[in-house]
Amino acid sequence: MLDKVVKKNINSINLTILFFSVIILFFPFFRGLYFEREFYVASMIMSVMAAIVFFRNIKNKEKIKFYSPIEYFATAFVLIYLFTFPFSVNEHLASFEIIKNLTYFIFFIVIVYNLKTDKDISLINWSLILIGTIASIIGLGSALGTFSYKGAFVDGMINSTFQYHNTFGAYMLAVLFLAMGEIAGEDNLKKYLLSGFSYVVFSGFILSYSRGAWILLPIVGIIAFILLKTDGLKRVLISFIAIIFSFSMTISHIYQGIKEQNSFIGWLSIVIGIAITAMIIFLLDKLLNKLPKINIKKRTIVIVLLISLVIILILFVNGVLIEYLPHSIAERVKGINLKTFTVVERGVFYKDALKIIKDYPIIGVGGGGWQTLYSMYKTYDYTTTQAHNYIIQTWIEIGTLGLIILIGLYLSTLWSSYRIIKSINNDKLFNKMLGIICATLVLILHSTIDFDMSLGAYAFFVWAMLGTIVAVEKRYVNKYSKTAKKLTISFIVPMLLSIVLLFTSGMFHLGYVNAMKAVESVKNKDYVKAQEYFERAARQNPFIANYKFDLGTIQYNIGINLKSKELIEKSKQNIENAIRLNERDFKILANSIAIYLRRGDIDKGEELLQKLQKYHPLNDHTYISSIEIYYNIGHHYLKKGNIDKAKDYFKKVISINEEVIQKNQELEKIQKELLKDINDIPSSYVEERFKINLDQKSIQLVNSAKDILNKLK
Repeated sequence: MLDKVVKKNINSINLTILFFSVIILFFPFFRGLYFEREFYVASMIMSVMAAIVFFRNIKNKEKIKFYSPIEYFATAFVLIYLFTFPFSVNEHLASFEIIKNLTYFIFFIVIVYNLKTDKDISLINWSLILIGTIASIIGLGSALGTFSYKGAFVDGMINSTFQYHNTFGAYMLAVLFLAMGEIAGEDNLKKYLLSGFSYVVFSGFILSYSRGAWILLPIVGIIAFILLKTDGLKRVLISFIAIIFSFSMTISHIYQGIKEQNSFIGWLSIVIGIAITAMIIFLLDKLLNKLPKINIKKRTIVIVLLISLVIILILFVNGVLIEYLPHSIAERVKGINLKTFTVVERGVFYKDALKIIKDYPIIGVGGGGWQTLYSMYKTYDYTTTQAHNYIIQTWIEIGTLGLIILIGLYLSTLWSSYRIIKSINNDKLFNKMLGIICATLVLILHSTIDFDMSLGAYAFFVWAMLGTIVAVEKRYVNKYSKTAKKLTISFIVPMLLSIVLLFTSGMFHLGYVNAMKAVESVKNKDYVKAQEYFERAARQNPFIANYKFDLGTIQYNIGINLKSKELIEKSKQNIENAIRLNERDFKILANSIAIYLRRGDIDKGEELLQKLQKYHPLNDHTYISSIEIYYNIGHHYLKKGNIDKAKDYFKKVISINEEVIQKNQELEKIQKELLKDINDIPSSYVEERFKINLDQKSIQLVNSAKDILNKLK
């Protein structure tokens, strides 16, 4: 009898959804899948699993049928990245963006066409809730000093496995809304388990110190409370009250544990917080069951909640409640205004991004466009590889056409969500889907103020939610619509796509592995072996300029030692190919200049130096290098007796110095205008970012150039 029950339970589980839920369970624990190395492995795993699923779909003679506008926009979004690749300014980063978006897309297709029941939805939800709980535990453990996890706790803020506190905070908030959707439909022990998880996740959420995520909690929370069905709203309110009360009782002790690095106090407080949460829920449930049935309208509950929220906000603004918060949290709350350096800096990023968009308006500059071009457009010398706004970054990468598609994807998500809410009559499923819709809203909204979508684990969360919304829309909305238009495609297409993706990700990953072996060989001074590894890396990923450049550098050094013209010629070709692939890379330009000048090719060296000045106009080393190079060339011609040429280059030295003075005056003016009334910026940052700093040697060379010119008059 027991065997039959077990077999029935196993058969009732959707193994496809289970396997993919387990896969995404691990993704946040590999640095959030931000870096290429980890993402290629994730892409390979996803491709293999997807290909197997698509093969089964083909075997069962199933077809892809596009009903939802989300499917059309999602497909168009991936296709435009492919279309713009030949026009990209950085083929390496553009190819990586294509791989990322193709991986998300096949995952999306798997979810859409394999999610069949309400249990499947809960399977994905519980997987993501479990991820959030574990990630929060890792972050809290790192903060308390229980264990060491690189990058999980930095500058007093929890980053957890994401290694970035804002993304972690937004992820935790989205998980809380998924938990809300599940709690709304549970009256058994699962409710206590979910509430315990939610307490842990909420603790991580608050201690992430992500102000953007904090702001989204009341905004999206109000929407959720307005839309939740009455019974579900009561369950969620009880759980919410329990979590808030228990957290307020334990936060000071958790904070003390973090401050003193006392794990015992911290974990004891967390365990007590979970226990208090469960106890309050139990007591409130018992109390409500014993009270006479009072028919309180949902509208009344919502109005009371809104009034309470307004009162709380007033108390926060007046500073009454802030006094009871731990100092670090209170300071972050006080910092929620438009007069902080973070807000001002984001504004500068967006303004500079619009300069790039203005120059490349239609199809953009390809994936990684911001990272490649921002040095040329930036207002002052900040450093960031991300635009901190997914919409703007997408606009840069795939132009106005891509922006229209992305906005279409977002609007169609809202439209599909609205149709689902209007069509579902089952309260439990309604509340569950509302949790998913709210989580999606949080993830998308937060990505408009930060670079969350650059972390693969975060993006997989978004695409899992989109896939679930489409699957439910097909089931409850379009199933009964005779007028719904559909596009039919064979599963052979995504299966072939998965195979190509597997091969490409595999090759690129091997390229990375061989490049790391080459670096290790260089450290061991085995240059011949390093050359072999870099040759493999350059073949396996032909889009990475650094592989070709490093190969060319090693070939040049070996060629000089062996007096091999063949190797020197190969070196020249590889260095030229590297420059062609990414002529805007500072390292490649600076090192190429040195190599060409060493070869005596002054014209080529000077040509590349001008590109360095063009693409990196606010970098200190651009001007330090320019002064030294022009001075050395001038000295070279002076020794050869070519006085006129020597004078030209010494004049260039002085001209560079004058340019530095002029730019510093402009930067000082920008600083005064930009940072007016901003008090939270470090003085050292101003000195480094709003001024081009020449070293002592450069100043001496400028003075020497002036002296030489005076003597040559």
